Amino acid sequence: MKKGTMKIYTKGVMLILSMMTFGLLLQNCDNQSVVDDELSNDLALKKYSMMLPDGVIPPAPCKQVCLVAGQHMYTGTVDVASMDGDVYVTYNITEPNIYLMEIHLDIFDSEEDFKDQKKISNGGAIPGKFTFKKSWNEEDMKTSFTVKIPADYVEEMTDGDCFFIASHAALSNGETAWGGLCDETDKGVSLNNALDFPGKNWSVYFQYCMEECDNTVNFTYAWEDLMKDGVDGNDGDYNDLVVQSGIIKTDDQLMISFYASARGADYDHAFKIRVPKLGIIGGMSGITGDDGVVEDGTDYIITVFSSTKTELPGEGIAPYGFAANTVMTDTNCDPVGTADITISINSDFVYNPAEPYDPFITVHPGTLIAYDLNIWELHPLDGDTWLDAGGVEYPNGILIPYNWQWPYEKVNITEAYNGFSGVTTWNASWSDTLSDPSKVFDVDCD
Repeated sequence: MKKGTMKIYTKGVMLILSMMTFGLLLQNCDNQSVVDDELSNDLALKKYSMMLPDGVIPPAPCKQVCLVAGQHMYTGTVDVASMDGDVYVTYNITEPNIYLMEIHLDIFDSEEDFKDQKKISNGGAIPGKFTFKKSWNEEDMKTSFTVKIPADYVEEMTDGDCFFIASHAALSNGETAWGGLCDETDKGVSLNNALDFPGKNWSVYFQYCMEECDNTVNFTYAWEDLMKDGVDGNDGDYNDLVVQSGIIKTDDQLMISFYASARGADYDHAFKIRVPKLGIIGGMSGITGDDGVVEDGTDYIITVFSSTKTELPGEGIAPYGFAANTVMTDTNCDPVGTADITISINSDFVYNPAEPYDPFITVHPGTLIAYDLNIWELHPLDGDTWLDAGGVEYPNGILIPYNWQWPYEKVNITEAYNGFSGVTTWNASWSDTLSDPSKVFDVDCD
């Protein structure tokens, strides 16, 4: 071999060896990256233990969304609770012969943050990179599991009271499931109201606010439900129907909790709210948790409780067996009807914290003698009123801007709140002073 040829050959060998070495270095870097990711995740799991000690029961959930497989198959629920800053997320499989094989869970403030953490790609969310995970064998037949997200992790990963939860599950039937807001349809479950991760693959998430577990009552509504005047009219106890409400608003959702707390009437009612259509994403499909929605001009009318008599059946306590949570000898607050309405909104939605919606009741719903009664303070010019035996005009429906104790059955409201007056001399602060505590139902119903 000639010397010049030898030099070229030697250089070629060296070049090939250099390229192989560089390739090995790249491969080692990629492998190291995978190891680093796995190590980082292992450290996160060690730092933030998700396991509940044996025998420890998580607090009662205050939010529930659907666990949906294959985009349309309802398989169970994802329940959320919080206590002392910790967040508890429980997967519950309710369909027969389906079991949890894997769960992947995480929380985040925004899609941008989640993407920066490399937990979202062009294909969608990447469950394998979620911080909290667990797997089982099919023979374990696991149908329920609770993840405890420690307060330290919540504080580290979120900036405020509200954040997002990504809850993924691999199921024994081979399907992938995600937790999100859903509606029932004729074809199965619809996730039209669920928040979608960007990307080609199907993956959804939902929002949770710590306030949802506070059971805060922002408003109480109470009615006298007769349209009669004089001695045969209303008894003035304002407990024919009492509904309490808690409200949380975020940039994209209005979440309203309702508690049908008392019914001191033998009549049935439907409890409804009116909200403007403008700014509600998806129209009627942007409203979940309702008993029905209809259009009325520029508004939607949402039925929250279609029958308060069903929600609050009579307790059979003498002498007012028809009543629920209004009799003096009643020592507990049971039954209580509950409903959670979630409305998907954008910046066009007009929100007034003092009057977030317009509530009213339909008395004798579904009959030819049905009539509506509104809240007088929200309709001062055309509010529904009644006259007592002395001719004093009182409102049928009243608003109290906090949790409130209503009078016992057949106790006129003026005996308990002596500042309550007729509409012509209305005292807006009447509910601030309870003049006789012995006249009101003193069991906490929120």
